[in-house]
Amino acid sequence: MKASIKIRMKARYLSAVVFGLVSMTATGYASQLQYEPGTLPAKWHTGGPECTAFHDDFQLHQYNDNFYILRESGCVHTEKPFIYLLFGNDRAILFDTGAGADTDPTTGRVPDVAGAVDEAINQWLRKHNRHSIPLVVTHLHSHFDHIWGDKQFVKRPNTTFVKPGDVETLKKFFCISNWPEDTGTYDLGGRILDIIPVPGHDATSIAVYDRQTAVLLTGDVLYPGRLYINEKNPDLMQASAQRLVDFTATRPVAQILGTHVERRAPYYDYPRGTHYAPNEFPLQMGRASLLELLEATKLRSGQSSNQHITQKAYRDFTLCGVYPVCEPVNAPASTELINDIN
Repeated sequence: MKASIKIRMKARYLSAVVFGLVSMTATGYASQLQYEPGTLPAKWHTGGPECTAFHDDFQLHQYNDNFYILRESGCVHTEKPFIYLLFGNDRAILFDTGAGADTDPTTGRVPDVAGAVDEAINQWLRKHNRHSIPLVVTHLHSHFDHIWGDKQFVKRPNTTFVKPGDVETLKKFFCISNWPEDTGTYDLGGRILDIIPVPGHDATSIAVYDRQTAVLLTGDVLYPGRLYINEKNPDLMQASAQRLVDFTATRPVAQILGTHVERRAPYYDYPRGTHYAPNEFPLQMGRASLLELLEATKLRSGQSSNQHITQKAYRDFTLCGVYPVCEPVNAPASTELINDIN
């Protein structure tokens, strides 16, 4: 009899412990869900079809009170990259500086990147009754369509410029001990960013997780379009996708935002060099696309001594080879579909 009472008491005790642990876990996760939401436009301007009617180099969108997005016009450059500007209490940070006339001379436009960024900063300063805020300029990776405007910021007052294309510079600035395995952090003042190395598209590619908004910036590693795998070792891209999947497994992800949109229909892209893209896919993606990317990077083609990730079109993105090689690009689609989305 006494033994059965002891067993029941132990069972109750264990139940209480388990309930407490579950409650703590649920409470901890619930606290993570308290992020600041934002909004995205129903449609981004791509410029055109007649560029004489579009004079702005950038479309400026306020995601929320402390998060701005600039989209470069297709009337300036066919890449139409997105640039991200985040504000903390102590400083702001700019990810990328856009593309310019050196790689798309067809438009005759030289973008005023600094002017567009200053417009956003001044808008933020007025709303917060501030006179100035230091700016950090860095990059999600170092390709031509993300660094063109650098020269407009190198000598800008009150600005820290992080040189692109150098892993050691990124390691030092973001306090990343072991690249690419470790994750760094950067404090804007009451706003922590997690810096995740994700080589594969570029040796210096990073993703950025904003704890304040639960937005994950993925650069050219994941976006609705052609994902070029430029690094020779295919395992690098797979490991980067795995790193992002593991990182987001215990954190909310409100939006995944890349730096381009090339999709115009499932499995189907606008061709390279397109200035006007009136029916492009939404910019934002979800964690499901990240999971699909991981599985896609596990597929291999080629000889055992020279394997590469299989080039294949998926619904929301296409895995390609070294830029500009993309065998499955513009996968077969019906004539009706093509006519409908042109």
